[in-house]
Order: sequence, then C-alpha cells, then structure tokens
Amino acid sequence: MANRKIADKKLGWALAFALLVLSPSPARAQSETVKLGDLAAISNAAIYIAIEKGFFKEQGVNTEISNFASAAKMVPALVVGELEVSVGSASAGLFNAVAEKAPFRIVADKGQTREGYGFSLLAVRKDLVDSGQVKTFRDLKGKKIAILAKGNIQHYLVGKMAEEVGLTINDVELSFLDAPNQVIAFETKAIDAAYAVEPWVARFTERGVAVRFRTPDQVKGLGPVQVGVIIYSGKFINERRPVAQRWMNAYLKAAELFHTKGTKDPEIAAILEKYTKVPAKVIQAAIPPYQDPNGRVLRENLADQAQWFSSNGMQQKVSIDSALDLSFLK
Repeated sequence: MANRKIADKKLGWALAFALLVLSPSPARAQSETVKLGDLAAISNAAIYIAIEKGFFKEQGVNTEISNFASAAKMVPALVVGELEVSVGSASAGLFNAVAEKAPFRIVADKGQTREGYGFSLLAVRKDLVDSGQVKTFRDLKGKKIAILAKGNIQHYLVGKMAEEVGLTINDVELSFLDAPNQVIAFETKAIDAAYAVEPWVARFTERGVAVRFRTPDQVKGLGPVQVGVIIYSGKFINERRPVAQRWMNAYLKAAELFHTKGTKDPEIAAILEKYTKVPAKVIQAAIPPYQDPNGRVLRENLADQAQWFSSNGMQQKVSIDSALDLSFLK
C-alpha cells in the first residue's frame, strides 16, 4: 500500500512536470510575425540586438523587416496596417496623419541626441571646411544640403541651425537623397553638406569626403532632441495588443542592454555591422545615440517639432498627446 502511494505520488509529479513543460508561454507558443519598416541606423540597435540575442523569440515573436528610404515613406503603410511597427522619426507626415485621425502612435524612444550623443548631425564637405569657405552655418546660405526627405527630423534640425544664425530654412537649397547616394554626392561635389545619422557620417569621414560640423546639442536653446522613435500601427495596437506588448517587452530588454554596453562593445558593433553593412570599426568610431533604457520619449521636444512643422506650412496643428501611446512602457 505504501509503495502504491509512493508510485502514485511520483506519477503525479511526472504529470505536473509534463504540464509545466508543455504549457504555452510566449517563447513556446506559436511564433507571431510582426512586420517592421526599417532604416539602417545605429539607433536601431535595440531591435537588431533583440533579434540576434533571441529576446523576440523568448516572447514568441518573429520580426519581419522591410527596408524604406525614410520614415516619412512608411506612413502610408502604417495607415493601412501593412506595417505594424515603424522605426524612424516623427515627421510632418506623421503629425498630419494623426491630425486626420490616423490611429498609429509613437510608443517608445529609439534614439536621442544630447551632449556626448550627437549621432544625428550636420556634415560638411571636407574641401569647403579645409579651405575656410565654411566656418559657421551662415556660410552655407545658398548652398545645397542633403536630407532624407521633406518634413522629417533632419528638416527640422537644419531649420533650427539656420534660425540660430539668423537664417531660415528657405536660405539653403535642400536635396532629398538616401544615405548611400549622399556618399556619392559628396564624392562628386554635387552637395555641400548633409544632415545624416551615424554610422553614415563615420563613413563620410572614413572616405575623406566630409567632416562632422555641428550637432544638435551645440545649437543654443535646443536641448535634447527626440530623433528616433518606435511607432505602432493602429491595427497592431487595437487588434494584436498582447503581441504588441510582448514585442515591446523584448525591445526594452534590448534597449537596456544597449544603454549599458553601447557601440564600443565588440558584440554590439558586430550585430550593427550585420544589419547596417557598415564595418564594425567604423561603427565603433561613430558618435552613439542616447538610448533611454525604459523607452521614455522627450515629449516637450516632440511638441516643438510639431510646432515647427506647422509654423513652416508643412502640417496642421496637432496636440502632441494625440500622437503618443506610452502605455506599453509600463
């Protein structure tokens, strides 16, 4: 009888262990695919880390990446739900869509500039600086500056630099080029300057075609700038909220790791090389972004961006709170 009880108890333990092993968890449940729009940049490090370190897999998520030329070009895909997550920056197009009741929202930080973290900056052609033709931003009046797209964060920051020296955004000639073509444009002297993000500026300097000229933290009165953000589509927020939360859990785990290790870490640099196609040594020489380990965004700066776009005739006025959903950061 005693042996029977011991056997039953062992059987019970075995069944309990089997149920524990076989019970669904984020990692063991059927993997959910999340469609993400990407721009190759150092500030996307947390996403790439979450993929390579298995953080998304732990949450039962598979991130499927599609590449775009700029964040502004992702907006239509977000509106219709073809993309569920977008990386990039706030833009006039995004704020206009929100003003028109588009349901997507900024949900987390992806990269900020502040002192020591000027990863988004103005680069000027090396020969113009070496010859003394360009000493301050005022010397760029009438010259051609490349940015990724009209109405994006780079447009805002070039405008702020112009205003600092008494100019306006209309005092420079803007050219819309993706980062690889900016390298070629510098080499052929088709542009005089470019507002770009690392590691592309490191690539400019490595090739000797341009030099780092001015970072946002050097602009008087500007303060920290919210350059990169994570954006969720309305369908993702409303129809797949548990998956959206699991995606964010993995992202924030990676964001904390990147905040701690940074781009100098060999493993992090190798991961970034894989996704940006820029050599690890160039990435390690680049200026890093500031990554908030808790995903918090700079609300006041985002409001200033929206106001600037509105004042320059690129968008409708919009309350910044209507563009945010920070509930996934809890």
